[in-house]
Amino acid sequence: MHVLQSLILGIPVVVAGSPMLIERSPTSPFALFAYGDGIGGAPVFTDGESAYIGRATRLNDSEAAQVQFIGGTDNSLLASPNTTAGNAPTWSNLTFMVPDMTSSSHQVGFANSTISGGGSASEFVFYGDFLLHKNTDGDINGLWYAVPSDEDRIWTLNWNSTDDDTEEKVLVTLKATPPSRTMDKNI
Repeated sequence: MHVLQSLILGIPVVVAGSPMLIERSPTSPFALFAYGDGIGGAPVFTDGESAYIGRATRLNDSEAAQVQFIGGTDNSLLASPNTTAGNAPTWSNLTFMVPDMTSSSHQVGFANSTISGGGSASEFVFYGDFLLHKNTDGDINGLWYAVPSDEDRIWTLNWNSTDDDTEEKVLVTLKATPPSRTMDKNI
């Protein structure tokens, strides 16, 4: 009985120390992909300001490009364009940011300088390949969601779905893992 009690009490320690629960960040440049209902691994891209999900070429903007990220200080994410598609936008070295709870806009974006109020550009954490955000209280959240834009098969990437009542929103997860098959031509 004493041995059984020791085994049962030791389980939470084993689970808490499990590699599945350890923060891990990609060690080399990486892309982010959104997964949700009807969105099967669409890449994150930007026009240099706003964050989108889908194919950058569908936005019909010479500044639009898929993003390549690297980790920065304070768990920030720095973004540069992935120019392998032949597009050469003028933006680079942008900082990825989520709006804070008091912001009127929920759209995720990119900034080329320090964020002054209204958003957070630090404390992004990975659990496995899933991107999450740690708020000032230390809570870790994955409040990502997508809303169809005016462009066909392009979604805006948003944060904090708890107080956004948009009917067509799709809850998504962001992963540093590309889809296992080529992205659907319809996306």
